[in-house]
Amino acid sequence: MRTLRGQTNPVLVDTSAWICFFAKSGYVAVKAGLKNLLDSDQVATAGPIALELLQGCRSSEEQAALEEKLKSLHWLSTQDQHWYTAGRLAFALRRKGVTVSAIDVLIATLAADYGCALLQRDSDFGLIAQNTDLRLVEVK
Repeated sequence: MRTLRGQTNPVLVDTSAWICFFAKSGYVAVKAGLKNLLDSDQVATAGPIALELLQGCRSSEEQAALEEKLKSLHWLSTQDQHWYTAGRLAFALRRKGVTVSAIDVLIATLAADYGCALLQRDSDFGLIAQNTDLRLVEVK
């Protein structure tokens, strides 16, 4: 696993975008955008995303291949402070009437802390971005 040292335009790719990428059909823009990011070595991942992806595999072989692919990407380590920052953010969002997945709040926290834009297809991130400085990559 590689860190982001020297990386200028990292993009954290959420599980929702990976699911589109791996789909047999559709999601042409997401697939093209993610392929370009992969080709230019700009894709980052993190533990919560790896967890979500690996638990959804259909076979041990698929899981092993995916794990190797994930290990080749830039890795955003989840530190103790990220959990607390995410907890404070989730609390602040709920106080505004915005309820989103805890794992999505953690992923958004990691993206913001590491200076990454976030490629995603999950409405929770739109709600988070409306209330924070989270940068989303727009693909249709």
